[in-house]
Amino acid sequence: MPSDELVVLPAPNLDKAPARYDNEIDELDAHCQQLARDFLRENATIRDQSLTQLRDWIAKHPHIKRCRTDARFLLRFLRTKKYSFINASHMLERYLACRVVHPHWFKRLDIEDREMCGLVEAGFLYPLLEKDARGRTVIFGDAGTLDPKVYTVGHGSRMHMLVGETLYDDASVQCAGFVLVYDLSGITMGMLGLVTLNDIRDLATYLNNAVPMRIQELHFVNTPSLALKIANYTLALMNEKLRNRIMCHRSWEDLHKKVDKRLIPQEYGGKIPKEDHIAAFKQRCRIYRPQLLALDEMDYEVGRDMDSCKKSHVAEIETGTVGSFRKLQLD
Repeated sequence: MPSDELVVLPAPNLDKAPARYDNEIDELDAHCQQLARDFLRENATIRDQSLTQLRDWIAKHPHIKRCRTDARFLLRFLRTKKYSFINASHMLERYLACRVVHPHWFKRLDIEDREMCGLVEAGFLYPLLEKDARGRTVIFGDAGTLDPKVYTVGHGSRMHMLVGETLYDDASVQCAGFVLVYDLSGITMGMLGLVTLNDIRDLATYLNNAVPMRIQELHFVNTPSLALKIANYTLALMNEKLRNRIMCHRSWEDLHKKVDKRLIPQEYGGKIPKEDHIAAFKQRCRIYRPQLLALDEMDYEVGRDMDSCKKSHVAEIETGTVGSFRKLQLD
C-alpha cells in the first residue's frame, strides 16, 4: 500500500461495559475455517456465546477498570484457549496484570519512538511478508542487532510486544498461529550480560500464562556455545507443550529442511530482501499506532491475590528448575 493511501486504524473503545459492543470480526478463509472448526472447536454459536460470557465477566470484574472489549481483541484469548472460558479469562487477567507489573516491557509500543524505530530498522524482529504452506505467520529475529550499549532487555521485550500486538487481532494469526525463527549468531557476552535470571523467569511466566498467541514452531539458528546455559535454563522454565516445539539448527541449510527457504529474507537464502520485510512492518506499525498507544490506557488493579499467586509461582520455580540450574552451574 503506497504511503499516501495509508489508512490508520482508530483507537479502540476502552469502556469495560460500553453501551454498544464492537462485534466486527474478520472473515476466515476456507483453510482457517477448517482450523477453527477442527482444532479450536469454533462455530458461530460458540463464538457469540463466549464473547457474551467474557464481556459480562469483564464488566463485573472488580479489578478491571478499563479494557478493550471488541470481538477481535477478545478472540485472541478465546481462540488461544480453544474456547475454554476459564482458561481464556485467566489468560486475559494475567495479560492485563503483566502490563501493570512490567510496564517497561509492555508499554510505549510506538514506531515514532526513536529507540523502537531504530530496532525495527535494524531488523531485530519483524514478520515476514508471506505465510507458510500451512497459513502460519513467520516472524524473523536477528539477536545480533541489539547493541547492549544502547538497548536493554526492556527494549527487546517491547519489540516482541510491538510485533505481537500488530498481529494478534488478525484472524488468520489467531487460527493458524506463528512460526518464529531467530538468528543467534551475533550474540555477544555484552548482550548476555543484560539478562538476569529474574528477567528470564518473569518472561517465561508471561509466555507460559499470558501471551495470546499460538506458537507452532520456534527455531534457533547458529546458537553460540556461550548462550547455551541461558538457553537451557530458559527451556527448563517453559511449559512442556512449548518446549516440544523448539528446534535448534547448526546452519541455515538445516533450517531450510524445516522452514521453506523462500519465505525467509534474501540475505539468508530467501527471495525477498530484508529491507522489504522491514519496510512493510514499519508501515503496519503506523497503521496500528493509535491502537498500540491506546493499550497503555487500559487499567487493571493488581490485588493481593495476584501478588500471592506470583509469590507462589516464584517459590515453586526456586525449589525446582532454578535449583537444578544452580547445581548444574556448580558442577
